[in-house]
Amino acid sequence: MNGPADEEGVPDGAALFERDGSRVVPTNRARGPWRPDALHGAAVAGLLACGIDVPGRTPARVVFDLLAPVRTVPMTLSVSEAEGGKRVVRQTVTLLEGDVPVARAQCLAVRRAELELPEGVTEHPDPFAGEPVPDLSAPAPSARRAVGWECFDNSSVSLRPLRSPKPDGAGLGLWVDLLVPVIAGEPTPGIARAAVAADYASVATNALLPFGRWSFMNAELSLHLSRDPVGSWVGLVGTGVLQPHGCGLSVAALYDSGGRLGQSAQALVLEERQRG
Repeated sequence: MNGPADEEGVPDGAALFERDGSRVVPTNRARGPWRPDALHGAAVAGLLACGIDVPGRTPARVVFDLLAPVRTVPMTLSVSEAEGGKRVVRQTVTLLEGDVPVARAQCLAVRRAELELPEGVTEHPDPFAGEPVPDLSAPAPSARRAVGWECFDNSSVSLRPLRSPKPDGAGLGLWVDLLVPVIAGEPTPGIARAAVAADYASVATNALLPFGRWSFMNAELSLHLSRDPVGSWVGLVGTGVLQPHGCGLSVAALYDSGGRLGQSAQALVLEERQRG
């Protein structure tokens, strides 16, 4: 394992995680915005997605569950054999701290085929089509000021607003580009980039609830894809659904340079921050 460690023993590498034998070790870049000793949900989702192994199939649905706080400690990935029939298989990827599962991804994958569909049925409204791709080479400067410590938001991902009108006049559009590998020295699959981007559907909730006063951690992420993602960036148009009972919902339509990609949803835990 390479890279220096900070005062809390977390390595500061140019990736979200580094391998140390059979373990994966999070770096500062994987930290979350809610507490410095826990990982960002997008980093966890990206790591779990890297474990999905279903050659010749499309990961059509992946459900990511956060089973416990995912801490900044060495962990292991456990990947089950893909099981099912000719058309559909299922696979489970589990992240463990010691022997305790802390996060899990359950993937349903569909066999790939080459079909001659009727003309026009694959054309979908795309608010990103024809828009110039913004500069996605660096994180937004405001992210570091908002969080207060090095974390995923201010060191590992670039976010830029979509400035064109949305097709239905609603929702918040966002370009998302993961700037570093999920695992040092290993290629990052498109499914991991999509999972990272989908986690940012909660920005629509953030637009309604100020970050300084409210917490809106997601407990899970459900991702549906119609094909493999292409290119480096993923676009989303998200909306937030809030009620005064402690639970919220963030949903998003997902796009990439190939057009409409899929959709995502998150169940959120809404809390008012404690005031000192």
